[in-house]
Formats: sequence, C-alpha cells, structure tokens
Amino acid sequence: MTVAEAPALNEVVSERDIRRVKGLACPRCRAALSNPTHCKACDTWYQSEDGVLDLKAPGASAEVRLLYEADDGSTNRILEAALMDPPLYDGHETLPYHLDPAHARVLAELPPGSRVLEIGCGGGQNRGWMTRHDLSYIGTDLSRTRVFDWLQKYGGPDLLCDAHFLPFQDGQFDAVYSAATTEHLACPQRVVREVFRVLKPGGLFLGNVSFLEAWHDDSYFHMTPLGVVELLRRAGYEIPHVWPGRNYSGFRALPAMAFRHPFKAMRHMGRVVHAAYRVQESLRALARRFRGRPAESQVRRRAIVAGAIDWIARRPKLEGGAR
Repeated sequence: MTVAEAPALNEVVSERDIRRVKGLACPRCRAALSNPTHCKACDTWYQSEDGVLDLKAPGASAEVRLLYEADDGSTNRILEAALMDPPLYDGHETLPYHLDPAHARVLAELPPGSRVLEIGCGGGQNRGWMTRHDLSYIGTDLSRTRVFDWLQKYGGPDLLCDAHFLPFQDGQFDAVYSAATTEHLACPQRVVREVFRVLKPGGLFLGNVSFLEAWHDDSYFHMTPLGVVELLRRAGYEIPHVWPGRNYSGFRALPAMAFRHPFKAMRHMGRVVHAAYRVQESLRALARRFRGRPAESQVRRRAIVAGAIDWIARRPKLEGGAR
C-alpha cells in the first residue's frame, strides 16, 4: 500500500482512542507504533473494520521455546497452596456476563486509573463496569460479530487483535483479564507469555479456562487445575488462587451445551445430577466426621467435576523474566 492509498488516521481511530490505547506496538515486529495504521519499521499497514482498528497480523510467526525440567512435585505443591475460594466482590450491583465475583473484587481494588486489558472481550460488556470503577479499559477480540446477538449492544472491542501477537509494548498494563477464552487459543503457552510481557511487574492476570465443558466454538485445550498451574508457573507467574468455576459443574455444562430444540428440556438433567453429587459429598463429609477422619477439601471435590477452572496469577515484581 502506498501512502496515498493509506486510510487517514481519523478514519480508523479517533484522537481520544489513540490516547486511550497508548503503548501500541506492531504485532509483527514489536516496534512502537506512533501511527496506529502504519509500522515504519516493517512497513506494514493496518486497516479498520467498521471503524475499529484491526491490528491482527496474518502471516506473523513466533518460536515458542519451553524449558521443561523433570517434575519434582512443584506443580502439585503450588496447586495445594493455591486451590481455595478467594474473597468475593461485595458490591451490590449485578456483575457483567462472565465476570466472576473474585475477579471483580481484585479489579475493584486496583488503584484509580489502572490500565486493564481484556482479551476476548466479546461484546465489550465489561467496559461500563470497569470504567465506573475508575479503570482505564481496553477490550480486544478477533472479531466484532462473533458473539451472542444480545451482547452486540455493548459496543464490542476497542481494537481487533490476535492474542498470540498482542499489539502492545512491554509492561503496559496493571491487569489482564480473560474469561471463556483460553480454551480457544491454539497455543496457550504463547499467549500466557505475551500476557506476561505486556503486564507491569506485579501486574495481575485474571482468567479461566474450560475443563469439563463440551468441545465448543473451535476450542483447543481444556485444562484441569493441574494443567492451569503448570501452564502459568512455566511462564513465570506467581499463582495465589485457583478455584473451580462457581456453580458450574461439568454435570450442568455438558447437557447445557449438548441438547438443542426439541430436546432442550434435557438440559435440566444436569441440574439433577449436580444436586445428587452435592448430596453425595455432604454424606461423605458426615461419614468422615463420624469415623474421625480428617475433612476433605470441599474446593478440591468441586474441582474434580468443574465445568471451568479460574485463577488469579501475578507477574512477580522482581524476576528474571518468563521462561
């Protein structure tokens, strides 16, 4: 594309939006973007889709190197310390779709003006809640339209990008949030390192991933609690909390995703089986108490049948970098 053919800057993104998405970098070569539509370093031009800046980089590639050391039990030990229900948000308003109360509490406690990046923001339904809590929010996704129709009203992503090649300079964000997205990543090892890179030291990575959900919407990797810890710790994160998705067991997730009209009523079977499992666990706990045995971790028992696994991770304030 020639300079004459290039779109004018104000046709792609407003001056206000440029300020809000400061710290942009070319997703192909990582050079800083002074003009969000053109990387002078590699001479790549970027377009817009319905007025939203499109910073996807077709054809981009990256080598993913993983130093794997023989298992010494570290992953299990980290999980044992991290597997717990974290404190919940105590606000009275209804939280946006997919925003877990534990993640909401962490976000609400960030200092005013903190920069938050959401990967896989869908319709952008978290934008209003984030801005009401004085957070500087940027929502990203691969598409403006690949969401439920009822989410379209929230404005969609602020920019389009591929999470494997985040278009931001290093150390830009105080927190990165991502819900119902990790299972859809072709190379999660690459993405968690990209998140690590764009976080400030001490920055937080809040997310979740499918576990016992059905294969859906081109999902790639569904993860156990151990899988989540292994993924994050190998990328260099500290992991204070891992927990099973709230009120969402695999018993409920599988029928909800599997049955369609005219068998939609079969989805309620999952609720029945889930209730039976809870009764079983209550009886198990009573039996152990009667026999004088130590109580089992109820969080672990819920995690065994969880539809999804959530986490709170942190880039260390001082570290040698992601491995």
